[in-house]
Amino acid sequence: MNLIKKASLAAKLLISYVVLVVFPFLISSLVLSSTSASNIKNNTLSYINLFVEQISSNIDSYIGELDRMTRVATLDNTLVDLLTASPESDKMANYNAAKYLHNEMLKLMTQQPSIRNVTYVGANGMIYSGTSNEIKDLPSFYEITHADRLDELNQKVYISAAHIPSYLLVDFGRSKEPVFTLTRFLYTFDKKKIGAIVLNVTCQDLLDAININSSLLESGARIVITNQDNTIVADTSGNFTPEYLNDPEYMTFAATEQEDGQDMYFSNSSDTLTSTVIINRNQLFKSTHDFNQFAVVLVVMLIILIILLSGYFSYKLVKPLKLLKNAANECAAGNYSIRIPVESKDEIGSLCSSFNFMTEEIQNLLDRVYHYQLATKQAQLEALQNQISPHFLHNTLEIIRMKALINKDKEVAVMVQTLAKLFRITLDRTSNIVTVRDELEHVETYLTIQNMRFNNRYRFTRHVPEELLDCSIIKLTLQPLVENCIQHGFVQTFGDEEISISVEETGNDLIISVSDNGVGIEETNLKRIQNNLEHTGPSEEGAVHNSIGIVNISDRIRLEYGQGYYLRLYANSPRGTTVQLCIPKNYNMEILPEP
Repeated sequence: MNLIKKASLAAKLLISYVVLVVFPFLISSLVLSSTSASNIKNNTLSYINLFVEQISSNIDSYIGELDRMTRVATLDNTLVDLLTASPESDKMANYNAAKYLHNEMLKLMTQQPSIRNVTYVGANGMIYSGTSNEIKDLPSFYEITHADRLDELNQKVYISAAHIPSYLLVDFGRSKEPVFTLTRFLYTFDKKKIGAIVLNVTCQDLLDAININSSLLESGARIVITNQDNTIVADTSGNFTPEYLNDPEYMTFAATEQEDGQDMYFSNSSDTLTSTVIINRNQLFKSTHDFNQFAVVLVVMLIILIILLSGYFSYKLVKPLKLLKNAANECAAGNYSIRIPVESKDEIGSLCSSFNFMTEEIQNLLDRVYHYQLATKQAQLEALQNQISPHFLHNTLEIIRMKALINKDKEVAVMVQTLAKLFRITLDRTSNIVTVRDELEHVETYLTIQNMRFNNRYRFTRHVPEELLDCSIIKLTLQPLVENCIQHGFVQTFGDEEISISVEETGNDLIISVSDNGVGIEETNLKRIQNNLEHTGPSEEGAVHNSIGIVNISDRIRLEYGQGYYLRLYANSPRGTTVQLCIPKNYNMEILPEP
């Protein structure tokens, strides 16, 4: 479990694919393969059993035909008389009997060409094998054909084992070809013995008659046909030769269905013969074995393919996550310029896009902060180069005011006192944040000096709810706007100049409006100024260090409060201009240390 926890995401995904896909697929494949192999095996066994039954059926038809041909002899009264009557001494009678039997023999051999010889054995002891043939070894003939067992055997047909008919004087030149005999025992309707008809039939004709499937023999199968004594009548093996026909171990065959090592036996018995198919187990189930091998190879290849595809998809899925991880480490190390290629539109692609947007925003924010800090440092440097000690300036102005009072010049004393108050607020660097009350007081102080200068030319009104006076604002925000009103709005006016400041609360924000009734701003200039106010980077050089520019004030608002806050200009009707500020209510800013 600890190893899995420590494994990479790609390894976990690969393990998940293997567990959720490969294992079920493997189990399903094994079950399907086993079922299919079992079905193939059962079908093969069914086919072999059906084939053996077909062989038995063909043998029954073939033997039945031979039996039918010999059974008709019981209806031939002449033949019955010849086989049962006492032997005649008359040569002519014997000649006529032989001629008749010869004709009957030819009829049988004509009807069934597979019959090589016919022997008539009469109950009266007569034996006839043709005009040019005879039984030369009667004991061997009786031993093989059982033709002399009319009394011992209560049976109608006996089929002998395969043999070479050496008991015949002439075997029509086929002495090396195995034959079997079909002995038909003849009885009258009242069960009196007539004799027997012995047919010599070649074993190959029997095999040909049962129509053996050549493909089965080519696969190595052996077909053995045995008689009632479990001796071989016909055999398709290569040992079925005259040399082995005298071997009792070979000729004796137990035709029972069994498994003998690698061989399998399939038997089916009829009334006279038993058919047995012997086939090698491996050869019999070769198709099953081939199917199993093919199934194993296929399953292994599919599993390998699934694992490879799982590894590929895991890699494709984890690759952007690794890039995101490395990029996050780079970002944590301070490299905010890094970007991740977005190659998809799925959740991971969306995550990569969000990361790129985040780093870009961080980079832009750092750039703005950097430029702002650079501008602040530059302003502080210039202030250090040009500053006059506030205490020194205040003491000097206080001395001038005292001198004016001594000389009884109260107007000069008031002007000096007001100027000292203005300088005290302007040069105070202990905090970058003041209240709205303090900022309005600074505006009034500035206007007091301007009215002393221009003989009370400017009228100032303010509309600020009492509860909003203690809200915070960036220092020196309103006074530069009022100064712009005087410098630009009242350039060509002479009387009735009015400046008003209003503060309204909107949700969590303050809307501060600074309005004048001056000459206003031309439309082209208004658009140019509005475009400058829309920029998000640092102000142009010259405005950065100028604390009275409205663009500088707009930049300070966005840098301190964020992009959602603004400074906007509007033209009044019929004349004049309004500057509107949006800042957060009660925003607490850091107190800048005194340099």
